[in-house]
Amino acid sequence: MKKFLVSVGMCFGILAVCGGIVYWAAGAFAAKEAARANGVTETQIPNVKVQVLTAGVVEDRFTLTGTIDAWENVTLSSEVSGKIEARPIETGDLVKQGQDLFRIDTQALQTKFEQAEAQARWATQEFDRARKLADRGVSAVREQDSAVASRDVADAEVRATEILLRKSIVKAPFDGVVAELYSKQDEFSDVGNPLVRLVQVDRVKLRVGVPERDVSYFKAGDTVAVTLDAIADRMFSGVIHLIAPTADSVTHTFGTEIALDNADGCFKPGMIARAQLVRRTFAESIVAPLFATALIDDKRFVFVEKDGVAELRAVEVGVVQASNVQITSGLQTGDRLIVVGQRDARPGGRVNVIETVE
Repeated sequence: MKKFLVSVGMCFGILAVCGGIVYWAAGAFAAKEAARANGVTETQIPNVKVQVLTAGVVEDRFTLTGTIDAWENVTLSSEVSGKIEARPIETGDLVKQGQDLFRIDTQALQTKFEQAEAQARWATQEFDRARKLADRGVSAVREQDSAVASRDVADAEVRATEILLRKSIVKAPFDGVVAELYSKQDEFSDVGNPLVRLVQVDRVKLRVGVPERDVSYFKAGDTVAVTLDAIADRMFSGVIHLIAPTADSVTHTFGTEIALDNADGCFKPGMIARAQLVRRTFAESIVAPLFATALIDDKRFVFVEKDGVAELRAVEVGVVQASNVQITSGLQTGDRLIVVGQRDARPGGRVNVIETVE
């Protein structure tokens, strides 16, 4: 009986507690409804993250895509006719400036040159003999004139043959690589036949087209940062070598060559590369994340936290760099720009700063 009475007492106690909770909840709900009816709303202070603004250098840059070309790319052709007596090179060989690449009928031309020299020596001797006779008065002026003409013709023949002899030996005009061979040893080559294509790759050039609205910002000698799709984690430095004096009639861009050192062979002709060109540089500029700004009626606004209160600021922007933007007015160094949680902030409302980000 005693146990029964204790159990009944505990049940009544639990019911009393539950009833109190229900009564309190109902009262709180009624109070909120009354406040809402009277125009009073409960507000929650938003959590935000801020960034302390500093001044730095801002570059107005853009990227152009182009292709890598060999610094020199020439096809050498035959300047004399005859048999290819020697071709001491193969495709892919490295050659030095002045190195012999082809010899075309060189032996025959050498013999002809020696004959011309001998004829010139004989003509000179005849001229000297005729002059001496004329000085003694035993030779007619006509004979002396004939000797002069023979000497001059012989000298001219020596010079002409010497030129052909030099042309019969095709030499490398620069240090480079044999890209293609078009003729074989012992073949007959006529004047104008292509022999070999050489490329210079220890130095290369990146070709890009600069838009006409930007070309005035650049000149030969300007430094350019270059990246390769094939080596994405490395940055290279190049120099503008040439800007075309006229624009392309179709694209309205100015062909521009950027010189790049290629001593380590990273650049291969035909590769895709990107040039990052800087139009202008602004010192002591404030940069803010673009996502921290809001565009309202063609004007940009930001929230700045000051003493736990959100201030709405109108700002003017300049150069956009990826996800950042240059602030030209409306903010100054030391301002605490709200970069996270700004959508929940209200002008003049309190905010709770939970983190200051870099």
